[in-house]
Amino acid sequence: MRKLLLTILLSLFFIVCILGQNNTKISGTVTDNNENALPGADIFIHALNLGAASDSSGNYSFIVPAKESKGQKVDLTVNYVGYKSKTVTITLNSRNITQNFSLEEDIFKSEEVVVTGLASKTAKSRAEVSVSRINAAALTKTSSFQTMSQLVEGQISGVQVSNPSGNMGAGFRFYVRGGGGINGDEQPIIYIDGVRANNLQVIGYYSGGQETSVLSTLDPENIANIQVLKGPAAAAMYGTSGSNGVVLITTKSGSSSLNGSRKLSVNYKFTYGLNAQSYKYKPSNFLSANAANAIFRTGVIRQNDLSVSGGSNLLRYYGSFDDRYENGNIPHNDINRKVLRLNLTSFTTSDLTLKVTSQYSLTNISRPDNGGDGYGFLTNTLSSPKPYSLEDSVAVFNASNKNKIESFTGGIKAIYTPIKNLEIYFNGGVDNSNYRQDNTYPYLAGIPSENGFKAIFNDENKLFTYDINAEYSYNILSDLQVKSIVGVQLFDRYRTQSWINTTGFNTELITDIGAGSNIIDYGEYLENRREAGIYTEHNIVFKNKYFLTLGLRKDYASSIGPEAPSIVYPKVSGAIRLDKFDWFPHAFSLFKVRAAYGENGQLPDLLAPVSFYWGAVNGGYGPAAVIYNIGNPSIKPERIKEFETGFEAEFLKDFSIEFTFYRQNATNSIVYMLPPPSTGLTESSVPFNVGGIKNHGFESHLQASLIRSRDFGLSLSLIWNYQSNEVTDLGGAEPLYDHFGINVIKVGLPKHEFYAQKVFGANFKPDGTYDGPAATKSAVDLGNPIPNHTGSFSINFRFLKNFNFYALSEWALNRKMYNLTKEIAESNGNVPEYNILEAQLGLIPNHPEISRLTPGTQEYIDAAKKFAKLDYNYPGNFIEDAAYFKIGELSLSYSLKDLLPGSEFNYLKNITIGVSALNVWTLTNYSGADVEVNSNGVHSLSRGIDLFTLQHPRVYNFWV
Repeated sequence: MRKLLLTILLSLFFIVCILGQNNTKISGTVTDNNENALPGADIFIHALNLGAASDSSGNYSFIVPAKESKGQKVDLTVNYVGYKSKTVTITLNSRNITQNFSLEEDIFKSEEVVVTGLASKTAKSRAEVSVSRINAAALTKTSSFQTMSQLVEGQISGVQVSNPSGNMGAGFRFYVRGGGGINGDEQPIIYIDGVRANNLQVIGYYSGGQETSVLSTLDPENIANIQVLKGPAAAAMYGTSGSNGVVLITTKSGSSSLNGSRKLSVNYKFTYGLNAQSYKYKPSNFLSANAANAIFRTGVIRQNDLSVSGGSNLLRYYGSFDDRYENGNIPHNDINRKVLRLNLTSFTTSDLTLKVTSQYSLTNISRPDNGGDGYGFLTNTLSSPKPYSLEDSVAVFNASNKNKIESFTGGIKAIYTPIKNLEIYFNGGVDNSNYRQDNTYPYLAGIPSENGFKAIFNDENKLFTYDINAEYSYNILSDLQVKSIVGVQLFDRYRTQSWINTTGFNTELITDIGAGSNIIDYGEYLENRREAGIYTEHNIVFKNKYFLTLGLRKDYASSIGPEAPSIVYPKVSGAIRLDKFDWFPHAFSLFKVRAAYGENGQLPDLLAPVSFYWGAVNGGYGPAAVIYNIGNPSIKPERIKEFETGFEAEFLKDFSIEFTFYRQNATNSIVYMLPPPSTGLTESSVPFNVGGIKNHGFESHLQASLIRSRDFGLSLSLIWNYQSNEVTDLGGAEPLYDHFGINVIKVGLPKHEFYAQKVFGANFKPDGTYDGPAATKSAVDLGNPIPNHTGSFSINFRFLKNFNFYALSEWALNRKMYNLTKEIAESNGNVPEYNILEAQLGLIPNHPEISRLTPGTQEYIDAAKKFAKLDYNYPGNFIEDAAYFKIGELSLSYSLKDLLPGSEFNYLKNITIGVSALNVWTLTNYSGADVEVNSNGVHSLSRGIDLFTLQHPRVYNFWV
């Protein structure tokens, strides 16, 4: 029996050995140019979907099965973060193959793959358009961030990002290049893992104009990288609505390791922080400054973030759970965000890859009243010398505005390669959000609030994305490669809103909306928007030196008029790598010149193409229908054409520079005009394609890596941008004003220009007494809230091997703000300077402590001129210079990895501790609390309006 068992085992052994002889084992070592091992490098054969990762010594190995080892030639590629990839061709010969790699550091990330079109990807060194990419995963390792906007701020040339207020969960505003055309809200399209995201800002019931962003549910710790396409030249293939750029967010995914498997990798991050008041109001500016400062508190930040990742050659996974609770720096200003994410990548077969991304989030936001709202904290403490003269302090502190956002974003991607060089791509996904707002002013005896007020607002949004394309690569000549893409993209958005308001509560103990005795408002709103585009793109490469792309997209949308059912957008771009020529100076490892032209636009409003839209009203004789909107069946999207040209260079191994000049021209801009009275139509504005605007500018980015050694590293980054625009045509229509009547769109002026009468002196009566301001008879341009020049400077210093220090500063020049806070406070006698001058000029009685000046004297004349320029009846007096320089971020972190045991059985691989500060210090000549706020939030014509708007906090973080 034993002999029989031994015979069987030996037979099996010899069979395995015989079968294994046809397998090919590929092994080697991955190092840098200094022969230092590179652990975790990915080595793979893409055609066979096989590979491995290097171990802690840089070694790797994997087996190619016998069925693949038939003498075929394949490309073996190695990738390592921060290094230039390398590919060699090997022949599978059923024997052991040793292939070592020595990688060159990719200091300026020129070899990273970037998106250059809807279905186009290439290395940044070959891109024909300006593309910026942020390694978000690296940033979150050395700092802590609340929102995606904080990751982008100061990091991308040609892009400004800011939050309109210090409200938790507030939206964030992008301003890309010159702001695009006249139409739209100047915000880019945002995609998360290929699924178009709901970028809507929800106001619901009034809270000082401040909006809540559904994107506040996105956890920065989950983001791998962010890419930005900045205008039509790059974003033409994204179609209508892409004229303000495209932001592409990619979340993290798992990876395989040695021999195709990886033990579970776990990352945990704990953050504790504080939100502090960044600016203290001074009694010299407001008599009630102490009351305003008293409402501020130090808010607490607590965040726990846990993620797991790993995988094999067949399945890779990434999962995370994030729980963040944050107090703002005034009462009723909180956010509690819980985010659950799961990403899976399945290599089902050698020719089919599936990727599933999903995120569920539950976010509760308490939003304080700000702006001109009578229940606002700042309104009640800054508008009058007597705090809480608008509403009783108890009423202000008991008012609440609670918001709940429940959202799911998910998608599935399939990449199928049925034959060599043909790749079919499918992507489908949904961004679904449910938003509820409860606005409550409880019953309080003696408060003029109609015995309490309760309102409920619901907003449900579903945005579906579908994208399918086919990509085929082929050679026309040996040195001429072509990649052709044909595809279709569809969007389908459903949005419903409903609301109800009640008043009349008999006690503060009951706030259920059903207990209100009076229903004062209720209603609903429904919409369905659809967009579709057919596109084709052709990428041509000649001798790896010349690059050309031709593209065309045809778009359809439900908001385009039936008489203009579709619109076509072209694109052409090209680049030349001069460093590939022998005659070019060898000091340059990269020198690429590029130029691109593209078109896209902005869609009309949803009802713009509807000839007559009827709405229901309830009158004294019952329900009735009235004309709600008059449209134009021939309305088209605004068309924006952009030309950009520039260059990118890496030289002397330590320096990199990017420069882009762009020029945009918007035509067919949509302007609303009243129809002639002879038409007999109601006085409803009708849209027409008659407007135009031009803008131009440049963006530059200089980087230097001055020190690179085992223990020390020093890198610097400098960004400088310039933009200018001018409205060229409104078709004869009157200038367009914002909600406050101060920002204007007017022919000959930049968009959003402050436009009002300007006080230049004082008038005097014959007896020498003051007789009011001397001002221009009509409005004049008073500057712009959008700066012409912006920039940032950052320094990253690694010292003593494991310490890392980072600093970021930003600036903006030639910029204005409208200090409406000061204007209202002044009108109510809360500004000491105004009160003193008013008494000195004898304009108010009963101020014996202030000496009156004698009319006709130079001192009196000077005081009168100064007083005239403070007159609150002239809004132009409160347009102030608002250029600034600020230190936006400081962080210091330390890695303890060298202090941990090095045994392979030690499961604790690294501990990092760090501290950071955001919004550290600001230098500006603006007299208000915050130079970057905007009362009306993100999606409005208003810009640079400070109306009792909550300042941004100074944030301190500590994390492990």
